[in-house]
Amino acid sequence: MKKALILIVGLPGSGKSFAADVIKKHFHAKVLETGDVIREEIKRRGWDYNPENDKKVRLWFHTGREHLIVKRLWEKIKNYRGVVVIDGLRSPKELAIFKKIYKGNIFLIKIKSSFKVRAQRSIKRGRFGKLESVKYLKERDKSELSELVGLKQLLRKADYTIDNSKLTKKQMEEKVVNLIKKII
Repeated sequence: MKKALILIVGLPGSGKSFAADVIKKHFHAKVLETGDVIREEIKRRGWDYNPENDKKVRLWFHTGREHLIVKRLWEKIKNYRGVVVIDGLRSPKELAIFKKIYKGNIFLIKIKSSFKVRAQRSIKRGRFGKLESVKYLKERDKSELSELVGLKQLLRKADYTIDNSKLTKKQMEEKVVNLIKKII
């Protein structure tokens, strides 16, 4: 298997983690999530994991500290020789840093889904229980797409896009597998 770094981007609930799991299953990839770095930082600070602290730490990382997310992820993958998937990159700065340090092919894949579908998935997932309301999800989208974070700019840089608004899990799996076969 070729060495490759696959960066999956998209708004919360779009299907990024599902796509990453498909790549792991079919291509024996190592998968990391930027959300894990955020949750680890919340824990390191001794804070409760809740929407407020999640937002604080996400924004903290994206105010000139993007290199810290990349550094923490890089430590976990730098010696890995196969396919690596990073789920949830949030800024063009993070992408630029990976392009400087990663010696291999980098592919940026955008997973998109309608707000209605993403909201249903996020509420079902229930990461924050009853706090995860449609209002919260709209506010989170606004925050994620703000100039401060840079996700909007990163989404525009995607090499490939999969629209997961109307796909079954089986159809999504087939799209992901076919795309990865094509690019690696």
